[in-house]
Amino acid sequence: MTDQAAMDWATCDEDGCIGVRLAATTKCLAHAPDEQRNAALKQLGETGEIDARGVSITEELVEQILAAALHDPDNRPTFRAARFDEATFQGTAEFDGATFDYAPVFDRAIFQSGASFNGAKFRDITSFDGTTFQGGASFHGATFEGGTTFDGVTFQGDAKFLWVAFQGGGSFNEATFQGNAEFDGVTFDLEAGFDRATFQGFALFRLATFEGDALFDQATFQDDALFDQATFKQDAMLSGTTLFSGTTFQGAAWLNEATFERARQVGPLLAYRGLGLDDVQFAQPVQIEASTIGVCCRRARFAGGVQFRLRWARVLLDDADLGSPSILAGIPRLTSDELAAQEQRIAKGWHRLLGETISEQPRLLSLRRANVAGLGLANVDLVDCRFAGAHNLDKLRREADVSFASASGLSWDWRQVIAEERTWRRTHGSGHWAAPQWPTWAADEPEVLEAGHIAGLYRALRKGREDVKDEPGAADFYYGEMEMRRHARRNRTGEGSRGRVERAILTAYWLVSGYGLRAWRALAWLAAVTAGFAVAFHLAGFARPPQPVSYWTSLLYAFRATLSLTDDEVKLTAWGKLLQALLRLTGPVLLGLALLAVRGRVKR
Repeated sequence: MTDQAAMDWATCDEDGCIGVRLAATTKCLAHAPDEQRNAALKQLGETGEIDARGVSITEELVEQILAAALHDPDNRPTFRAARFDEATFQGTAEFDGATFDYAPVFDRAIFQSGASFNGAKFRDITSFDGTTFQGGASFHGATFEGGTTFDGVTFQGDAKFLWVAFQGGGSFNEATFQGNAEFDGVTFDLEAGFDRATFQGFALFRLATFEGDALFDQATFQDDALFDQATFKQDAMLSGTTLFSGTTFQGAAWLNEATFERARQVGPLLAYRGLGLDDVQFAQPVQIEASTIGVCCRRARFAGGVQFRLRWARVLLDDADLGSPSILAGIPRLTSDELAAQEQRIAKGWHRLLGETISEQPRLLSLRRANVAGLGLANVDLVDCRFAGAHNLDKLRREADVSFASASGLSWDWRQVIAEERTWRRTHGSGHWAAPQWPTWAADEPEVLEAGHIAGLYRALRKGREDVKDEPGAADFYYGEMEMRRHARRNRTGEGSRGRVERAILTAYWLVSGYGLRAWRALAWLAAVTAGFAVAFHLAGFARPPQPVSYWTSLLYAFRATLSLTDDEVKLTAWGKLLQALLRLTGPVLLGLALLAVRGRVKR
């Protein structure tokens, strides 16, 4: 209890009591004789004014105060002026339906049991600064018409502000919510301040509306925070602040179905268990900076574009609209030094939670059915990314440090592959291919596409690289496209049919030169064909063989024949002439395929 000498009012002369004295006695409202107390309550009924600063108020005394107060035509108790600074409410304090006209003050008050202000109306500036609610606090349906402050307040039980209207704005800076904080359906007509607030239980802001700036700078959410279907209409940049700047969510942060009409920056924030942005809508260009284990951003709409600056996160962008210029980039550290220090401490916990080593580089897991016409990627892992059904995939921009998985095979025959091919290979008997890793928190398991559909994905990715004159970068996608075309089979409608003849041609093309991309194969075949034909020449090809007669001179002759070089001293049999014609045909073809493969890898 506050020391009596520190009070700016005349205190009760009862030992240890800091209650303000009544006018006609040295006692406070709680300790005054019945006659003086009744006179004070009668005056309350006449003036609507009460001064109970520092008074210890029992549940019975609360009932007496409410009964004595003025009442409106609807029989609602009305206080024209009310001072409860540092008052202690020893029992349940029920002010349901009450009206407070002029600047009610509850600063540093203590509510030892439940406090209920359901349906109450606060018509002027209201202050609960430093108040402690030791039991539950309920303001369901209350209306605050003036500015309202709960700065430094402590809610030891659940705090319920369901469907409350803060018409003059509300401030909960440095507030502590030890139980659940329920702000479902709340409306802040002006600024909503939760700077440095601490939410130890669930933080529920579902269907909340923030007409002014919503400030959660350096707030801490120790459990899940849900902002589903919330509406943010503020322009954070005009106020010099950023939504959720420096905020820590020790659980998951859910902003699903939220609408941001003027927000331009979210974060930097740290979300231990993920950031939910499903169905969000941003009307203005926005930057989202976060360090988290996962980001769900499905069916999101970014009318002005978005810049994701992420660390660690595994990202889902299914059905998202990224038609406006947008960037998804991995960053080396958060711009908030405090959050960056926290992040390093919890990274080991993420490893234990997942049972695997995760990289600071974000991993894009899915772009299924998304419009990626404006999306650019930088420093992003695409090893397990799904592209099925993505629109404008040929316009997807890849910048520095964007990596795909490698094909399972020989290291010197390395190529980039997409997750859809790896899944297809795995389900078609190629057990040595590693299956893509799909997180357990994803809503559904991706389907296995047909080879013809996968070829279409490769074709779009290839075209995107070719459009920016990146021929070497397009080579692997061309290889993947041809591989899937080779494995495609006729379906019931006949679409995607390659036919046996075409598959045979593609198979030969693959064997001979890796679709014109593997120079070593063409050269190996050229060497094998030359060596084989040299044997044939040595056995049956010469009427007058080159001197000295040996296999090595036959090999030299076969090599010269591949380059259409002749030797007048050598006479060929009929079989020899046929072999020479075949070599003059196959040799240049194989050599040309080798040169084509080299050109595909070095062309600018």
